[in-house]
Amino acid sequence: MLTLALRLGMTLQDLRERMSAEELFLWMAYNEESPLSDARGDIQASIIAASTLQAQGAKVTAMDLLPQWKVEKPAVERAPEEGEELFKAFLMASAEK
Repeated sequence: MLTLALRLGMTLQDLRERMSAEELFLWMAYNEESPLSDARGDIQASIIAASTLQAQGAKVTAMDLLPQWKVEKPAVERAPEEGEELFKAFLMASAEK
């Protein structure tokens, strides 16, 4: 709802007072087909930037250039590798000295 309010130049309170539930559901369905947010502009810009760099021989994809606005945490915690455990033990031993 925040994106819709921003696009329409309204506050959330204005949006709630002036828009029916039916119209809100229509906007939500429209957003599924054609996003209202700025994400679409980011995707378009990354495609253009990747095309320009690829024309110069760079080995990049549009996904490489897409801004990451929030860091997604992995769904499953991975087990630390043996080397990580050894390195941590080394650091801990060094800190105790």
